[in-house]
Amino acid sequence: MTVIFSRAALLLLFLPLLASAQTPKSYSAADIALGLRKLNVLGSALYVAAHPDDENTRLIAYLANGRLLETGYLSCTRGDGGQNLVGPEIREGLGVIRTQELLAARRTDGGRQFFTRANDFGFSKTPRKHLPFGTGNKC
Repeated sequence: MTVIFSRAALLLLFLPLLASAQTPKSYSAADIALGLRKLNVLGSALYVAAHPDDENTRLIAYLANGRLLETGYLSCTRGDGGQNLVGPEIREGLGVIRTQELLAARRTDGGRQFFTRANDFGFSKTPRKHLPFGTGNKC
């Protein structure tokens, strides 16, 4: 009786994990046809930029879907040091939002998304004017 009860308790414990599993992606006929056409093309392209907003989505879409190349976008940072004019998120929170935006853009344009581990530390300029060296004044 104890064995049955412990098995039932384990099943109830892990049931929420099983229910929240991801469903496999279903491919449309257009997705399958594009994948088959890409089998005959040998080539790849990697678009590299410093920040998430430096991407050229039109070029990535053209290379991935028009030229049928294996296309990727390497963003050196996740954009967590930039400005956010539409919400309160800054630093890591902003980086999470921009990361999700890039992943959604790659689902749309057909490219693959890559990141480096570089940290976007923010703006390197100050509003104060920089003085020449040797004046004794610090900026």
